[in-house]
Amino acid sequence: MEMAEQRGGAATETADVVIVGGGIMGVSLARGLALRGVRRVLLLERGTLASGASGRTGALLRQHYSNLPEASLAHLSLQTFRAWADEIGGDCGFVNTGCIVTVSTSGEDAVNIERMQQVIAMQQSIGMRTQVISAAELQQLQPFTSVDDIAVAAYEPEAGFVDSLAATRSMAEAAQRAGATIRENCAVLALRRDGDRVTGVETADGIIEAHTVVVAAGPWSTRLVAPLGLDLPVEAQRVQVTVLARPLSMPLDGTMTYVDTAAGFFCRNWGHNRTLAGVGGGEFHDVVDPDDWDERADAGFGQRVLPYLARRMPAMAQATPLYGHAGLYDMTPDTHPILGPVDGLPGLQLMVGFSGAGFKKGPAIGACLAEQIVDGRSDTVDLAPFRLARFEGNWHEPWSAWEYHFTTDFGHRF
Repeated sequence: MEMAEQRGGAATETADVVIVGGGIMGVSLARGLALRGVRRVLLLERGTLASGASGRTGALLRQHYSNLPEASLAHLSLQTFRAWADEIGGDCGFVNTGCIVTVSTSGEDAVNIERMQQVIAMQQSIGMRTQVISAAELQQLQPFTSVDDIAVAAYEPEAGFVDSLAATRSMAEAAQRAGATIRENCAVLALRRDGDRVTGVETADGIIEAHTVVVAAGPWSTRLVAPLGLDLPVEAQRVQVTVLARPLSMPLDGTMTYVDTAAGFFCRNWGHNRTLAGVGGGEFHDVVDPDDWDERADAGFGQRVLPYLARRMPAMAQATPLYGHAGLYDMTPDTHPILGPVDGLPGLQLMVGFSGAGFKKGPAIGACLAEQIVDGRSDTVDLAPFRLARFEGNWHEPWSAWEYHFTTDFGHRF
């Protein structure tokens, strides 16, 4: 970074792009910008890297989306996670378990059987290795499952999960090798503007002037942009997970990764004979103040998760909760992220609102937003549908003709 003159006793720096937030999104964008020739990229993180949502996520790598933009971003990111050592460098802790996705297929939700066929056809058209399997085929793949409540499931043999801390750190190191600067323990106090244009940020150490400021600060983004007159439709939701010891009747090395909307849970392996699990939506998602919330799991939360898991894996009714924690989702009304420029506020870009489903798409979103910032558009995946301006229209509309019909709440759309 370059130092400019002293202003009001505080040092002033200059940068081409300042990124606020050091999760997987921010570090992926920093690397993408540096690789595209942006010389002065500065990422500011108020704590340590991945100290927000990226450090608390389960980092499940589901690709299954019923809309093309998000399916494309998830698919491209999975290819990066699978080839991490060669493409990014270092280790992201990728484990290839395969992934099972279910949706309700009974009653009013019976329409989901045909919709899943359409969704899988769309996914296969972009190169995704995925297929619809019958309930009987799922039981053959995972003999400990109960499948009486579903007719079909989606199976992604190449998917799994990663270590979110390892992935964020090694992506940050790749960004530094490409020429970006990363500064931890540097809180952004305010965004600066000159007229309508956002011109930089103010920190405790001084002012940083920039041509572009990207806000990627999760649920804290709302307060940061509010003084600009921008009312972001993002709320902080506290979401809990638990780590369970599996009973002897379950496999030692665990199961596939599950995003089981029919049974209402998600889970992945968490080391030998342990499962990390959470419940989607409903009473377990609490709206909170992002600066005042309980990071511990509620007493008894692990026991409350067991009946959900047992619907699919009956033996898990005998699992033992070991410990747990809570994290924050930055939720939007339609559960799709907000990406890109803001009408009427040149110099500002947003990278927020991932609604608990962002980490799996981080590498691709970082690369695509870098492409858009530098070239004015992203040809890899068009990010236009994700712009904030969509909320000025009929944002309730599904993003595809095959969006699933849900009579229960899983917390976000597919």
